Amino acid sequence: MLKMVILSISMLFVSMPAINGVLPEIRDALGLEQAQSEMFLTIPSIAILIAVLVSNVIIEKVGMKKTVFTGLLLTGIGGVYPTFSQNFTAIIIARYILGTGIGLMNTSGVRYINILFDESQRATLMGYRSAVEQIGRSVLTLIAGALFMLGWNMSFVAYSLAFILAILFYIFVPDIKGEALTKDEHNELAEEKIPLLAYLVIPFVMVIVLTGSAIDLRFPAMATEIMGQGFNSSVIVAIKPIVGILAAACFGKLYNLMGRKILYIAMILLCIAALLVGFSNGNFMVLTAGFLLGGIVPGWIFPFLIMTLSRETSSNNQKLIMSLAFAAPHVSIFLMTPVIGVLKIIVGSNELTAPYPILALKIFITLIAVILFRKKLQKADLPSSSPSG
Repeated sequence: MLKMVILSISMLFVSMPAINGVLPEIRDALGLEQAQSEMFLTIPSIAILIAVLVSNVIIEKVGMKKTVFTGLLLTGIGGVYPTFSQNFTAIIIARYILGTGIGLMNTSGVRYINILFDESQRATLMGYRSAVEQIGRSVLTLIAGALFMLGWNMSFVAYSLAFILAILFYIFVPDIKGEALTKDEHNELAEEKIPLLAYLVIPFVMVIVLTGSAIDLRFPAMATEIMGQGFNSSVIVAIKPIVGILAAACFGKLYNLMGRKILYIAMILLCIAALLVGFSNGNFMVLTAGFLLGGIVPGWIFPFLIMTLSRETSSNNQKLIMSLAFAAPHVSIFLMTPVIGVLKIIVGSNELTAPYPILALKIFITLIAVILFRKKLQKADLPSSSPSG
């Protein structure tokens, strides 16, 4: 039961896009511009970023259990509140609270696995953790899409799952005080030097997440543009995490078989996904194929990065590095809308699909950089991108 509950909190880590499928309808109901509606995703990301960076301090003071429990409660409160309001400002504040809750517990899922389970179980649990993230995203998206039939504001009731998980977590998971994490953290002679891979992983993650999230964010609007007003893409949006679940479930075996090559393959798939979206040209099947193909990527890349960072960094540095690694995606998500706007200006087109070929090129360049610079890293197990991305 302990494993199940620890893994279950990961269901909420990528729950921000749960309402993406109904964003076009929410946008029209509230009379918002496209950029304003995208704030439902980007605003929580900045809250997650801040909360992730301060979560270690809070854990040191009150322990992991109270920190995660508080995060679950804030996620539920901020997630459900828009059910009772049609005020854009109030909803944005609620989404910020949602992000704060997610951020407070974001790194703890990995740390609980590292602390409570031996090395032989960690690779499997890391893969399961990534799969559970996608299960949560899929389940919440389906629930939000179904509840939308009762009104757009009812979609937010899906986040009440956080309250159920909070109860289970409080009952079954033990508390762990900050410095009681590992024996090595008490060893003053532990290696303090942060390896180069830890610095390079930040821009690498930002490039990957920016492209993947840009596809996720704009898919409902692009699908509606093709299929017509009133088209509800929630079912398709919910299928993508299932692709991620299958990918994550295979991660352990593929990692043992291919090693770092699994990272290269994932990047190639993301590049192809962005190209399919960018050149879909009003073809719904091509657009959907690109959207779903991108679902494989997080199920392979992020368990790979977490495993490698856990193994190749000293425990004294691990909390800081993990916090930065978890914070990096949310910087990308927060910057996503303005970056896409700049790319549209560069290509000289207002088409929603216009920026994606450039994003695909960015992934390809990053892949080349990963391959070229891998041997120059102190620890060669993690290929990473150059600082320029």
